Amino acid sequence: MQNNIISSTQNPIIKTIIQLQKKKATRKKEKLFIVEGIKSINEIPANYQVRYYITTPELTKQQIHALEGKRWIVVTEEVYKTISDTTTPQGAMAVVEIPEVSLDKLTFEKQRFHLVLENIQDPGNLGTIIRTAHAFGVQAILITKGSVDLYSPKVVRATMGSLFHVNICIDYDIEEYVSHLQKAKIPIYATALEEAKPLFDVDFKEQLAIVIGNEGNGVSEYIKKAADHKIMIPMPGGSESLNASVATSICIYEVMRQMQTSR
Repeated sequence: MQNNIISSTQNPIIKTIIQLQKKKATRKKEKLFIVEGIKSINEIPANYQVRYYITTPELTKQQIHALEGKRWIVVTEEVYKTISDTTTPQGAMAVVEIPEVSLDKLTFEKQRFHLVLENIQDPGNLGTIIRTAHAFGVQAILITKGSVDLYSPKVVRATMGSLFHVNICIDYDIEEYVSHLQKAKIPIYATALEEAKPLFDVDFKEQLAIVIGNEGNGVSEYIKKAADHKIMIPMPGGSESLNASVATSICIYEVMRQMQTSR
C-alpha cells in the first residue's frame, strides 16, 4: 500500500477515472471500467486484471483485513467524492480491464440456455437481467450493438457482482448472434405479443436461446421472422406489458424450472 495520499483531482490517474465514470468512449478507448464497493470488488475473479485499487485513509484503517495483499492507491475523502458515481460512496473502487469475449469462441452446452438482449436501453434493466441470469444458470448473454453500455457505472453497480459470473458478449449485430445460434442448431425463442404461444405451454427441456427486445418496441421485425418460435407471458390481470427485466426474469425462471425437472 502506498504511503502518499493523492489530494488533487489533477492527478493523471484521478483525471482518467473521472472520464471513465462519465464517458463510454473513454471506457472503450482505455478498455477499462470502474467497480465500486468492497462487496463488488471482492467478487472480481482472479482472471480479471485490476489496474488500480483505490480507497480513502479511513476505510484503509477500518477494512485493512479485506484489503490485505492488494495494492491500493489512497486518496483523500474529497478526491474520492469527486471520482465516485454513487450518492453515498463507500470509499473503495477498482479500475478493471475490460475482458475481450469473442462470439466465435463461445460454446454451448446441452440443457443450458442463453439470452439475447436486443437494444436494451435502461441500465437498471440490464443490471437486473444479469443478476437474474447469474442466479438461475444462464450460460451466456448476447447484447446487441446499440444497447446501453455494459460497463457504465449504473449497469455495473446494478449487477451486484454478477457481471463477473456470466459469459457476456457485446457489440455484435443481431444478425451475427442469430447466425451463430443457427449454426449451433440452437432454437431461438422471441418474446412477442402477436402469434405467440403462452410461455407455460412451451417445452423448454433442451438448450435454447430467448430474445428479449427493446423496452418500448419489443423485438425487431428481423427477429420475429428469424425466430423458430414466438412466446408470450399470459397476463390475466389485464396489463398490456411488463418491465423488460421482470419479463426476462419470468422467462428465465420458467426455463430453469423445466430444465431442472427434466434431469
